[in-house]
Amino acid sequence: MVVQPGLYRPADLRALREGGTRVLGYLSVGEDHPLGDRACVPGSRPYHRAVNPHWGSVAVDAAHPGWREVLLERAAEALAHTDGLLLDTLCSAEEGATVDRVRDMREAWPGVYLLANRGFSLLPGLAPLVDGVLMEAFGTTHTPRYGLHDRMGLDYTAHWLAACRAAGLEVLALDYADTPALARLAHVHAARWDVPTFVTDRALSLPGGCP
Repeated sequence: MVVQPGLYRPADLRALREGGTRVLGYLSVGEDHPLGDRACVPGSRPYHRAVNPHWGSVAVDAAHPGWREVLLERAAEALAHTDGLLLDTLCSAEEGATVDRVRDMREAWPGVYLLANRGFSLLPGLAPLVDGVLMEAFGTTHTPRYGLHDRMGLDYTAHWLAACRAAGLEVLALDYADTPALARLAHVHAARWDVPTFVTDRALSLPGGCP
């Protein structure tokens, strides 16, 4: 289970973990973003770069020492009550510096589970540092509309699935659907490739997945 750890009570996360659920804390590596009481005012930090208008977040200079400090602080906060981290927005900042930031986390917490959300272009440097890859939008699309990928999209995800497996990484999938029929197609497609998938809506508002 992936959670925004600052939005949940430690006791609730502990109950999940004691019940046998592996809980990962969400961490944005290449973008700064608001969360709960934490604001994100574009341009207010020296490491801020371009605004991502879709999410109200800001791409960062991942090489900036200020961002390195902030990222490690946020990772520590998340790991206080979780078993690992889901590393998101890996392709939003410069590749070499982004890999360096993941390396910082691996060196600081050598035993925790690190799951990269995509980050395919970083795979040669990323693979030795993480335990697995989440293939978001594996069989279905997120934008501009719900639906199955076209042939080019399916070939793309199949290529990177093979690359991740060749690197010895665990692969999980996340798909999006707005109807039970599309959700079923997503599950069938993932099963064909022997990839566990979780199917939800774009807002991630269905904790139990699509019905």
